[in-house]
Amino acid sequence: MPKVILVSDQPVLLCGLSHVLETRGFEIAACCTAAELQQALMNVISPDLAVLDITAGLTFGNLTDVHNRIPDCPVVLWADSIPLELVFKTLEFGVRGIVQRTSLPEQVSDSLRRVCNGEMQIGFGGSKDLPSPKRKIALTPREREIVGRLRQGLRNKQIAAEMNITEGTVKIYLFRLFHKLGVRNRFELARCGVLDQMQFSAVPAGYMTEAASDDYMGNN
Repeated sequence: MPKVILVSDQPVLLCGLSHVLETRGFEIAACCTAAELQQALMNVISPDLAVLDITAGLTFGNLTDVHNRIPDCPVVLWADSIPLELVFKTLEFGVRGIVQRTSLPEQVSDSLRRVCNGEMQIGFGGSKDLPSPKRKIALTPREREIVGRLRQGLRNKQIAAEMNITEGTVKIYLFRLFHKLGVRNRFELARCGVLDQMQFSAVPAGYMTEAASDDYMGNN
C-alpha cells in the first residue's frame, strides 16, 4: 500500500484527496499545510510519494525541503498548467508527476500509482506545446548518445550504467526528448525518422543545456 504525504493550504482539497486515495488503496502518511510541512517530514518514515498543491502558497523552497529530507521520494504536483521551463526546473527537485486540477479521481489515483512504480507522469495540456514538424530540432551530444543506446534496445538501467549516470537522470533526458520530438513513449522515440537526418546544433532557447543538466545532477 503506497504511503503518501499530502500538502495543501486548502482544507477541503486535503479532505477530498485523502478520501479519493484512501478508497483506492493508498495510505495517507501525513496531511498538512505548507507551514506544517517541515514538521510532517520529520515525523513520516519512508513515504512512497509526496503530493504538493502548488496553487496555494507552495514554493520551490518547499520542494527543496521535501527533496532534501526525503531525496528518494518522488513528488507529484497538483497544479494548473505550468510553463515548460518551470516543468524542467521542478525535475531538479524530485518531481516525477504533474496532475491537473481537472483530473477525475480515477485519473489521479492511476497517475500516482504509476509514479510510485517508477514512471514519469508529466503531460502537457495543449497542442501548442508540441514541436512544429517544420521547426529545426537540435539535440545535445548526450541526448543523441541516449537515443543511440535506446535504439540498441537497452533499458534505462543499462543506459545509466554505460553512461555513468543515474537511472533517474536517464528518465529526465527521455522526458525532454519526448517533448522535443513530439513522441509519447520509448518505442516512438526509437522509430522517430527525423533523428536520422538530424544535425548537431545549438540547443533551442527554453531547454536546459547539457552542462547545466550535468551541474544539477551532480555530474553523474
